[in-house]
Amino acid sequence: MARRGHHSLDQIKTMVLDAAESLVIEGGLPQLRVRSIAVKIGYTVGSIYMVFESMNDLILHIKGRTLDAITEEMECVQNDNPGGCLEELAGIYIRYASENTNRWSMVFEHRLPEDAKNPDWYQQKVDKLYGKFEAHFKKISPELSASECRQTALAFLGALHGICVFTLTTRISGLKSDDLEESVILLIKKFVHAGWTAS
Repeated sequence: MARRGHHSLDQIKTMVLDAAESLVIEGGLPQLRVRSIAVKIGYTVGSIYMVFESMNDLILHIKGRTLDAITEEMECVQNDNPGGCLEELAGIYIRYASENTNRWSMVFEHRLPEDAKNPDWYQQKVDKLYGKFEAHFKKISPELSASECRQTALAFLGALHGICVFTLTTRISGLKSDDLEESVILLIKKFVHAGWTAS
């Protein structure tokens, strides 16, 4: 086993995150075990708890990395048409979910204890992702209040996420590989172009 003196605490933290993330990529949340992480990095279990308060704390950091990765891809969207932007943002979301299913699903599978609250740094990452959609709904329907705009964005994201969950995790015969994309195109067509935001 490696000794703590070989790496700084920041380096150990990065090593733990990288190892934990690789376990999630390989087998999803069920594969994430503190002893498996320790074996991967060559440190003791106690070393992991020197840099993370708990397993929930570690998982939140992995989830935060995933949200950052999705948001970073969305930063590249450049489209003067708000509806077109929503299509591109939705496309990035479903593509990420399809290509990184274990990382993506972990964000929603893991729940904190009922008496726990998301830390501010993590909530900011969530809000930044939601904000990408919220900003374009405001352009599409400027008459919406801030609260209505946020609820519209949340409803759209909920529908988008539901399609991804159904298509990527449900074992139903007859689903084709392009059903996910076609379903999202239909969602956008009905939700945005058919005036659902104004109802």
